Amino acid sequence: MLNISELSFTYGKAGSPWTIKDLSLSVGKNEIVSILGASGCGKSTLLNLIAGLLLAQTGKIELSESDKSKQKIGYIFQHDPLFPWQNVEKNLQLSLKLGKAPSKEWIDKHIEQYFKLFHLDKQVLKKFPQELSGGMRQRVSIIQALLFNPQLLLLDEPFSALDFYTKLCLEDEFFQLVKEQNKAALLVTHDIEEAIAMSDRILIMSKNGSFSNEFILDFATESRLPSTVRSSSKFAQYYGQIWSELKAVIAQ
Repeated sequence: MLNISELSFTYGKAGSPWTIKDLSLSVGKNEIVSILGASGCGKSTLLNLIAGLLLAQTGKIELSESDKSKQKIGYIFQHDPLFPWQNVEKNLQLSLKLGKAPSKEWIDKHIEQYFKLFHLDKQVLKKFPQELSGGMRQRVSIIQALLFNPQLLLLDEPFSALDFYTKLCLEDEFFQLVKEQNKAALLVTHDIEEAIAMSDRILIMSKNGSFSNEFILDFATESRLPSTVRSSSKFAQYYGQIWSELKAVIAQ
């Protein structure tokens, strides 16, 4: 779904220190990959480069089917981008207004589908963002991104501002969505437990903007949901290994 090779980027002039340096990464369909690292190491910068909000100095970012327009990317932020002066229904029709959805019928059908998946009542459609809880707003924000029909989802700490119970529910719902619809997701987070619970792979980013290590997670359970693997013995083992590596990287 996504292939990055030898990517480098700096915010400064030529000769300035690199924020991202010779970075390579791939994310496949039906896969969730998380990136952990210290604040300021380039995690969010990488997402912005993939989304086309920044242009790299060197290297390649390639999407499946040679999609150069980046239209198949959905970007989900820590703070929702909902318009406060419009109700939920109008916020969810944004892709239709921008010509990215085939029809209103298509939008309505998928709103109904996603509302069931994310456990939202249809009454929410007539409410304004400020009338919703944080968890409901974030659910609406995720649905808004999904209505652009992206195949690759970029997530920049999307659950960090939520209470623990809502966070666990959203993790399960999002995990099921990616797996059932064969999408791909790249998650930036500071939460080691969240990364382990949700991911197929975890990458540790060092302060020089490259990856120092990769952890492949294998939970052999019949119901592989974020909420169920948190209580497994493997979860604790992975946590110890990843925390040890992350501490070493941050201390450099």
